[in-house]
Amino acid sequence: MKFNKKSVSICFLAFLLTSCSKEVTPASSNSSANSTTTTSVTNSSNQTSSDSSKASSTVSSDEFENAKYESKTVTYDGLDHYRDIQITGFLPEGVSQTNLVVKNENNQIVTSAIDVGKYYYSVTLTSKTSSKTFNAVLTIKAARKDTPIISVGSNIYFSNGLDHYYLYRYSSSILKRADSSVSQKLKESNSSVLSISVPLMSDSVKEYTSSGTKSTLYTDSDITDFVKYSDNVYYYSKNAFSAENSGIFKVTNSTDDEPVVEKVFSGKTDKLQISGSYLYFENKANDNNIYRLNLSSKQTSLVLKQKVHEYIISSNTMYCTVNGLVNDYIGKLDLNSSATEATKITNDAGENLNILNNELYYNYSDLYGSIDENKKGVWKFNLNTNSNTQVFKSSVVNAYDVVSSSELVYVNSDNLHAYKYNISSKSSTDLMPDFTPVEETPLNLGGKSVNYKNKIYYLDMYRDKTLNCYDESTNTLSQLTNEKVMDFSIIGDTLYFNQVTTMTNNDLYSVNLLTGGDAVKLSSNDTRNIVSDGTYLYGTHYNFAGLSGGIFRMNLDGSDYIKFSEINGAKNFKIKDNRLYFINSGTGQDNGNIEYIELSAITSSSSKLKSTVLSEKIKNVKQFEFEGNNIYYIYNGVTTNSINRSDFTSLNEGVQIASKSTNPNEFIISGDYIYYYSYPASDLTGKNRGFYKVKKGATQDGTQEQIYSYKSTYYAGDFAIANNKLFFLNYIEKLTFGDAHFYYLNLSNNTITKVN
Repeated sequence: MKFNKKSVSICFLAFLLTSCSKEVTPASSNSSANSTTTTSVTNSSNQTSSDSSKASSTVSSDEFENAKYESKTVTYDGLDHYRDIQITGFLPEGVSQTNLVVKNENNQIVTSAIDVGKYYYSVTLTSKTSSKTFNAVLTIKAARKDTPIISVGSNIYFSNGLDHYYLYRYSSSILKRADSSVSQKLKESNSSVLSISVPLMSDSVKEYTSSGTKSTLYTDSDITDFVKYSDNVYYYSKNAFSAENSGIFKVTNSTDDEPVVEKVFSGKTDKLQISGSYLYFENKANDNNIYRLNLSSKQTSLVLKQKVHEYIISSNTMYCTVNGLVNDYIGKLDLNSSATEATKITNDAGENLNILNNELYYNYSDLYGSIDENKKGVWKFNLNTNSNTQVFKSSVVNAYDVVSSSELVYVNSDNLHAYKYNISSKSSTDLMPDFTPVEETPLNLGGKSVNYKNKIYYLDMYRDKTLNCYDESTNTLSQLTNEKVMDFSIIGDTLYFNQVTTMTNNDLYSVNLLTGGDAVKLSSNDTRNIVSDGTYLYGTHYNFAGLSGGIFRMNLDGSDYIKFSEINGAKNFKIKDNRLYFINSGTGQDNGNIEYIELSAITSSSSKLKSTVLSEKIKNVKQFEFEGNNIYYIYNGVTTNSINRSDFTSLNEGVQIASKSTNPNEFIISGDYIYYYSYPASDLTGKNRGFYKVKKGATQDGTQEQIYSYKSTYYAGDFAIANNKLFFLNYIEKLTFGDAHFYYLNLSNNTITKVN
């Protein structure tokens, strides 16, 4: 639902006359502001009783009787309200002040007040003869935002505004995060819940069964709405930038083959509902009027020639909130009649329309203007008697759903908590008292990070291994996909990513990072480790079970796909001198060899091309990189690793430039140095654990320099470098060590900062 959000502006005029006032941020909470005798003073009518001990004054003189320090309540707007509370009044000459602000009640000293919560202020005024301490509370309330909630069976799903608006599930008195995605719409489908999530690049629809099991039904860009006709047939609306890519699409799933996608209507649409043999929708090309599509003939016809806020269909009757010229109202339309305008049944403007036991429920809230506070809340309209009754008087209902005639669930717009409301006893039960997100280290293995124009693209383990972007220059994060990404590559200005499309099926997508726009599906094959020679894409082919099974080539647009080699587990692809190089990481005797295939040998009919081993002396390779005529690689021994450098003029094991004493796990080349991470398992003291750098041109082992030492905090991998910062995922997948967060090591001052 869409709300008319109003920002709350606090205009504050402060008169502070002092010749030597100063503002100090104390180093700890043991301030002189807390060292004097306390007497209770009420500072503001906005102050709650729980805050009264915080909002008080300590007095040793009446020298400051004209000073005021008042509590404030503002609505979250993304701005800093740190200075909204200040001393006002006429103060004596030569008074100084010392300020202390802590957030919530954990004594965390802050110097800004942006986020939702309570901020406890304390200021001590000091003159030559006396001092006085004032206390006040700044409350930043959450702005009203769409936070869908739905109750199906014993499950309650809702968008949790206290945890990034991620989807949560409440069941059997247990509250848990259901998904690390932001749900735009929640819809019931039989006994399941459908969640439509919309990130930047690729939208998705997920289904949650009565047991809480999650599965991806479909993924595409610009999905606006989705309905499930049967277990294998779905319809969804897509509003792309271009008209030809917009419309309503029918998806027919098969257990063996790729889903069949058919466009059944062209144009921008929304608000899909299936009733009988028709699919109803909002046609944005025709003044947002309601149309319907005959599912058999694919013919469309006008149903309602009015713009509506929302609608619901029951017993072949459409009930809708009509956007009237004077005011909004709720109307109904007999779908068997030829009428195209709804008949008004009440002047109330309602949203979240529900029908239960022949009663129409709606939330009478402030959609487009001011209404009587006494009328705000949830009402029901009896469809038999045409009378309406207020069942829940409240001005804080953000979204709600009817559970039964005696209970509903809702999200409170002030604190964003989910509640149950008992209609008979008129009492609410908070489903998330004292809520704090619980962080559980995810077990998604296999991360990756890539630098593109000093932005870092990486797989976020805490967001279900979705593709994310971190802009270091602005310190901002963006989630680009809503589904798990198995692998991605950036080649030139094109991002290629392998993402779950439906159920467990992975497809390859691409998007131009310079121009943006929709992600385009290139291939229905599960492809990873992609590289390109400018004409073709190459990489590892994976089968339906998700196991590596050969090497592929295809055109840049995804056409002419061939699997030209049966080598399993090929990785670390590089193209050099018209050859495709890779590590053979299969289970045979060639495991760990660097091998290559001549690009000229690959044709459209190739199927079982043989590879050539680069050098019998370069073996057990875990990672390799080419730079000029040099090969840098990690020798993966039985108990230890080392970084070696060899060249094409004498292909042998080369020079060991970082040896077993530091046990390199992964490396990255930048400038004149190789940076790597070390975790020697045999190092019981931990002195050799940490980050190192070594000159690329080092002639022997022992010249490496430890630039960050640690005992057991960081376990780094999946490197990228931008702006002289080394980004890494804090996780070793084989050992499952680390907290799975994304960090960077500042190479200028050797300090570490968490990104996500």
